[in-house]
Amino acid sequence: MRPKWQFIIFCLIHLLIFTIIFNSNLYVSEHHGDVALYYNYSTRMVALGQLPYLDFAVEYPPLALVSFIIPRLITANPATYANVFAIEMLLFDLLGIFLISMWARRLNLSLWKTLTIYTLALLAIGPIIAHRYDIIPAIIVLLALYTFCQGKHKTSWALLAVGMMTKIYPAILAPIFLLYHWRHRQNRQAIVGVATFAITTVAIVVPCLLLSPDGFWNSLSYHAQRGLQCESTYSSFLLLGQTLGLTSLEIEFSFGSYNVISPLANILAKISPLLILFSVGAVYWFFHKSQGGRAVVQQTLPSINQPDISRIVNYSLIAILAFMLTNKVLSPQFIIWLYPLIPLVAGRWRRISWLMFILIGLMTYFVYPVAYGGIIEGDPIPLVIVILFLRNVSLIILAFLLPYIGNRLQPKLAR
Repeated sequence: MRPKWQFIIFCLIHLLIFTIIFNSNLYVSEHHGDVALYYNYSTRMVALGQLPYLDFAVEYPPLALVSFIIPRLITANPATYANVFAIEMLLFDLLGIFLISMWARRLNLSLWKTLTIYTLALLAIGPIIAHRYDIIPAIIVLLALYTFCQGKHKTSWALLAVGMMTKIYPAILAPIFLLYHWRHRQNRQAIVGVATFAITTVAIVVPCLLLSPDGFWNSLSYHAQRGLQCESTYSSFLLLGQTLGLTSLEIEFSFGSYNVISPLANILAKISPLLILFSVGAVYWFFHKSQGGRAVVQQTLPSINQPDISRIVNYSLIAILAFMLTNKVLSPQFIIWLYPLIPLVAGRWRRISWLMFILIGLMTYFVYPVAYGGIIEGDPIPLVIVILFLRNVSLIILAFLLPYIGNRLQPKLAR
């Protein structure tokens, strides 16, 4: 079958999933609290003329608000807003299909197989992908990586800044870009890239600072003040310990999430930034080592070769995983950050990573929304705690498995 028809077929399948399957009895209904918050923010801006950061507190980066406003410009009805927002997320998902099709051709991968994995991962994640905006930064990251590997460095650095101003986590890929530039003696490209990243960021941030410096900085400090969210890696170990009678803790709702409260939990929440720096820094070190020594001459090719592309994709995925696993917050929608990159994992044993992610998606869906009450109620249900623990352990295993997969790249990538 021609690639064009494969692309069209998968677009239609994803349209069916978003509009019918996600709204069927195959999936339990999910609380749309985040969409209600998006609606509230957008109504303040569109209907009341209020300015974010100045007239009301906002916990999201500036460009996230754009995705909230667009559905509100179409409708003032909250229920219709949720449907339009889901369509907006569908459009980004379809953009993901297009980009993955381009990646598959670039990496000489089977388009049918790659898009099948993308679709199975979507079904495993479930309807939350239509009710959170995390697919947007995930697709921006996919596009930034694609343009970088095509040799369009200024565009990729600008996209990375746009992604960071939509959801902070894309910034952790910047050192991977820099290390690649350094390896290939691309000093000029590195300087221009960092300058492009900085200028793009400043252009987005300055208007917010002019509106309200305190309001903008409070949107950042809000996350620094958060406690240990109950689905984080740390909390899953503490909850399992409580289930086994080894420790005791409480769960309270604050900062928009359910958090674990105990002396040890408070300590872990405080040191989590250091653990993030250590774990992500380790990923950068292993990526640097995987590239070998510095190139003798400057890389002048317009695009990057296949082994280097696969290495960049694999280690970008590992860096995001390291950030997630050591963060004090690991909300269920964070799984979406990995979703577009998983089908592109290259290496002899990549099928294991595909299967693991699908299982991780299913376990995440079981924890939230299927059995979330089993965690947040006063006497947590052991089965939910065990599934949460296994989900986080699986994420850890995947993070350690990916470098091994990447190190076994074949000269010619298997189809």
